[in-house]
Amino acid sequence: MGLKERSVNDLLSQALVLHEVRRFAEAEEIYNDILREYPDHADCLHLLGTALIQSGQREKVAQAVELLQRAIRLKPNRADYHVNLGVVLQDLKEYALAKEYYETAIKIDPSFADGYYNLGKLYKQVELPEAAVLNYKKLLSLDPKRQDALINMGNIYFDDGQLAKAIECFQTAIKVKLDSKKLNYRALINLANTFRKQGEDEKAIQAYEQALNDGFHDGLRIKQVTTLPVVYRDEEHIECVRKRFSDGLDNILKNNPVLVNPALEVSSTNFLLAYQAKLNRSLQEKTAQVMLKACPSLAFIAPHCEVSKVPKGKIKIGFLSAYFRRHSVGRLMQGLIAGISKDDFEVVLFTPRGQSDETARAIQADCDKVVFFPDETEEAQQIVSKEKLDILFFADLGMDVRTYFLAFARLAPVQCVTWGHPDTTGIPNVDYFISSDLIETKGAENHYSETLYCLKSLPTKYYPVDIPANMKNRSDFGFSILNTLYLCPQSAIKYHPDLDIIFGEILRRDKKAVIVVVEGAVSDWTVQVRERWHQTLLDVENRISVVPRQSPEDFMGLQNVADVILDTPHFSGGNTSFEAFALGKPVVTHDGAFMRGRVTSGMYRMMGMDDCISDNLEDYINIALKLGKNISYRREIALKIQESRDVLFNNVSVVSEFEEFFKISITKILSSYKS
Repeated sequence: MGLKERSVNDLLSQALVLHEVRRFAEAEEIYNDILREYPDHADCLHLLGTALIQSGQREKVAQAVELLQRAIRLKPNRADYHVNLGVVLQDLKEYALAKEYYETAIKIDPSFADGYYNLGKLYKQVELPEAAVLNYKKLLSLDPKRQDALINMGNIYFDDGQLAKAIECFQTAIKVKLDSKKLNYRALINLANTFRKQGEDEKAIQAYEQALNDGFHDGLRIKQVTTLPVVYRDEEHIECVRKRFSDGLDNILKNNPVLVNPALEVSSTNFLLAYQAKLNRSLQEKTAQVMLKACPSLAFIAPHCEVSKVPKGKIKIGFLSAYFRRHSVGRLMQGLIAGISKDDFEVVLFTPRGQSDETARAIQADCDKVVFFPDETEEAQQIVSKEKLDILFFADLGMDVRTYFLAFARLAPVQCVTWGHPDTTGIPNVDYFISSDLIETKGAENHYSETLYCLKSLPTKYYPVDIPANMKNRSDFGFSILNTLYLCPQSAIKYHPDLDIIFGEILRRDKKAVIVVVEGAVSDWTVQVRERWHQTLLDVENRISVVPRQSPEDFMGLQNVADVILDTPHFSGGNTSFEAFALGKPVVTHDGAFMRGRVTSGMYRMMGMDDCISDNLEDYINIALKLGKNISYRREIALKIQESRDVLFNNVSVVSEFEEFFKISITKILSSYKS
């Protein structure tokens, strides 16, 4: 029976049913049958074009674009035609053209919600978040129940740090209660992630539980179990959280977890454990056990690591991090990467795409080769494996989810990590933790799952600090010269409850004292700290001043106007302390139980000074008050710092120490192969 003798509408309806259930090949066959008889059937041209795109036939994209364009020429006033062509062009990165088609669709039909939705997605993709939000708001004024728009808008607010607005979007999306279980699940997970970023661990755990009821997977359960607060009320709170964490991991281990893509499914690390001032080795090792049991493919072994082979010529070393840019890790590693002998070592840098600031460009220029690693773990394993490294050096592990899960693989005969994130990893295939005698305690080897290797110097060739020519004065920051200004420049994430004892005693014993802190990277953290201070420091909290986050130049200016700089106990400053010493500022610090609390004191030891290092909190308070109240003593300490600080910068000897370690570690691994 010929096509003309049958109803085209019936055939279209049949094709649409197949199209909607993703039986694209069968739908395409019917569309083509119709077009052979009616080549100018606009709806059919449009539907065939969308089917070709949705079926993932990349080789037919050009044909799809042509079909959609023909449909538009035939029916130029169909808003949906314009939007669908815009979607294809956006996927092809033809952003300007896609924008034109979306805007045309909106002009044709100002009430066509998909026009605003897709224009919002485009603006987000080209990094114009405010314009994206504006379009989502226009859409929601037409259709307040569009969960996808609410979720996308919440994601933009999340990325911008506007967490309260993000929570409002996600909660509204959850309340819509449409048929889309998938969208509701996404909204719940995103809500939980936002609470997690806020440091609202209990709210996050509850939201994860709701999501798990809607769609269980082990990655989400692991993320729920490892959710931690940022701000702790007291020591009892810390112990309670750690028990919940440990017990949760034990329960997961009993239930045979399964992960396919841990970086995507768990999408987090145990970064916050380091701020509890506790020994974390067992918890980190237990976390690694969970990951390996759930996803054995994480322990991939590169083929060249399965045979013992003496390096021919240069030792090939790979430096890997997501932070080889203007970041604390980039600054700590830049001098070593530049200084390492290119006669003895072939240096390969592994970094994500998009690192393009001045520091990133300088680091990349100092390497023999730059390799960009992707987000997907198995793909990244293969990319690193192909380089056939002798040594893989992780500048940090625990801050970035991609590098954390990549470290589970054996990608070089020797794999090591250093203090970019100053805590043990618990990962079996990380062989060494590179630290320093200056910052480790006696018995510190028990703190690490890795073999601890200590240099004589601090493990960085830190470049001299570039001090701005014109810095703000005290009045520019709104502070009086009549007050003694104590500055704690560290992030709110480091504000262990012991800090309250220090602040309280300084403020009570020095009536001229004002303590200045900088708002946390997430403003909610500072709110939570202030709530704690309202309980612990009610009599003096009005003399703690929170200033907004500063530009790098103004941050140094703020340190420069301070009389005394207060290091945080248990997790000391790194880059901030280098900057303070470059300015000649006295920093009061506490020799903590773990390396992460001893970095500033290690700098003092390198300078041959111990005046401002405390062994306990009372000692810390007394040192701070002596510096604050006794101007001549403060000047004496500042002068000693100025006379000795040069040893902290451009330390060439540390490069030789690293090179010696690299050679020793390769020799040792080859000896173990032979035995």
